[in-house]
Amino acid sequence: MSADLVEVVGAAIVEAGRCLVARRSATMSSPHAWEFPGGKVEAGESPTEALVRELEEELGVRVTVDQLLGVGEAGAGRRRVRLEVYGASILSGRPEPREHAELRWVGVAELLSLDFAVADRPVLPAVRDLLLG
Repeated sequence: MSADLVEVVGAAIVEAGRCLVARRSATMSSPHAWEFPGGKVEAGESPTEALVRELEEELGVRVTVDQLLGVGEAGAGRRRVRLEVYGASILSGRPEPREHAELRWVGVAELLSLDFAVADRPVLPAVRDLLLG
């Protein structure tokens, strides 16, 4: 990973035909944009280890991580953010917005109508396909 590239992971948590999405708070970069919950990969962590840790910190849930659904990138000042989004399932806990302004379970129509952060947008077709089964 180069110094100007930030590796980030996100989760498409799907239950009963709906996906959990998170709205960024006013103090986050890209305020109020929607995203797949997750966070930065720390040194020495695999992407899936980072995703498990981040979802426990941000949402209060333990998850199992499934397949990689897609990758997106976006500029963030002088840095580039590279986002890998994985399918995931909740093992325990109930999602609560510890860092985000809002959490929402959405179906396909609402998923495609929300204003997602730039890095998340390339993954939307794969998540749509996952929801449509």
